Order: sequence, then structure tokens, then C-alpha cells
Amino acid sequence: MTKYKYFFGSDSRSIPYLETIFNSDKNIKVVTTPPIQKGRGKKFILNDVEEYCINNEIEFFYYKSNDIYNDMVFGISASFSKIFNPNFLKNNNKIYNIHLSLLPELRGPSPVEFTILNNFSTTGITVFEVNESIDTGKIVYQEQIHVGSNDYASDLYKKLSQVFNKSYNLIDFNSDGTKQTGTGSLTSKFSKSDLCIVNDNLNKSKLKIRAFNVLGPAYTIYRDKILKIHSYSNVEDSEGIMFKEGVLYPEYVTPEGKNKMLFPDYIRGIK
Repeated sequence: MTKYKYFFGSDSRSIPYLETIFNSDKNIKVVTTPPIQKGRGKKFILNDVEEYCINNEIEFFYYKSNDIYNDMVFGISASFSKIFNPNFLKNNNKIYNIHLSLLPELRGPSPVEFTILNNFSTTGITVFEVNESIDTGKIVYQEQIHVGSNDYASDLYKKLSQVFNKSYNLIDFNSDGTKQTGTGSLTSKFSKSDLCIVNDNLNKSKLKIRAFNVLGPAYTIYRDKILKIHSYSNVEDSEGIMFKEGVLYPEYVTPEGKNKMLFPDYIRGIK
């Protein structure tokens, strides 16, 4: 029987890791999640992983918790929206997860965003063996990176995927791994209200804008309408949003009912 590496992923953040593995070894199969219905017409929308598989002629399946992959050497998971239950882990060979923090710090679903919100100066990538607890398995690879003072979440996602790309062929997936040591911390999912900066000070608003440019964006109420803010400028401009501590100079925004645009263009359009 031919043996395959399996990749588990379900959104755009999975793609750089799938691409690295696929470029290294074409003998892979992919497990992802089924299309979901969106919009007024309730059309079925494929996720980015399924689209990548179709475009690159990679065999893929939709995840089912009772499936057994007899031809799987081992699995690698990155930004996969499902939690592997104990029976699935018991009935299949080892699965390794790519986690975007230096475990045991920032376990859970949102390590990149929490890194920025907490103003960390360093973070990293950890590859560990999945067990029945959340992000607690033995580590087979870990590397630290610097977090720039102006880095957005998108910057960190890119930096961390580049680290994996450079190091992938050096990772020993057959090793026993090492136990996690040190004090752990947890992250959580965000609600829409978490993205709002209306009641925040200037510094916290900037942190949220940078942290949520992938999952969000952050938003405020400007002239009685929702204004999504994708990025801001550190260069003082004539147009901005006043806070007690100073002025926020939005760069790219999406005004309510409009497309993404530069903030100065939006201001000129409403004058």
C-alpha cells in the first residue's frame, strides 16, 4: 500500500503550510471542511484549501470524526477548524499541529492576535504532536522570531510561514519530541464586539487595528456609520480621528456600504 502524508487545513492561513509540504513531496492527501452557504443566494462557497487542491490536482476529503486513514504515514495540521476527538487520534497515526506561538505560551485559537494585543516583542512557531488536550503535546520543532513594533497580524502570519518553509525538511517527525515546560497561557476566540474600538484609547485602538487585520478588521463609528479600519499611518495628516491621547490617521478603510479605499479619499467624498 502506498503511504501518504496527510494535511489538515480549512482556511487561507493553511495555504502557505500546505504549499510548503506539497512543494517538498507531491505524495500527499488533504483533509478539509465542506463548502458553506453564504450570501443572500445561499451559494456554496469553497474554502481556500479545497480551491488549492482543485487547482493543483491534490486528492482531498471532507473531515469526518470517525474516519480511519490506513494509508496515512502521519498528518500535519495548520489552521484546521476541527478538534480531533480521542477516538480519531486513537484510530489514526500521529498528527502534528503547527501552532503560531512558543508553546506552552498562548495556547488556543488566536496566538498571533494575542501576541500583538499584548505587545509581545517575540513569538514563534511550534510543531507538536496532537494529543487529547489543547496544544499540550510533545514538541518536535520550535523557533523564535522578533515582533516588530509596527507589525500587523498579516506580517506575523507571513513571517511564521516563511520560517516553516525554510525549516520543514529539517523537522524530524519520527522523533519522540520533548515535553512542554514552563507556565502556559491561553487565548480565546473573538466576537464582533471585540473588534470595536469606539471605547478604547488611542494605543489600544492601534493594537486592535494591527491585531485584527486578518480576522477583522477592527471598526469604529464615524459620522454615525460603521467604519472598518484595515490599517493606519504613523505620518501625521490633515485628516484623522480624534482620541483623548491624540489623533489616529487611518490609511485603508471600508466605509459602511462602500468598498475598501484610502481614508483621505473617503473624506473627500463626504465633504
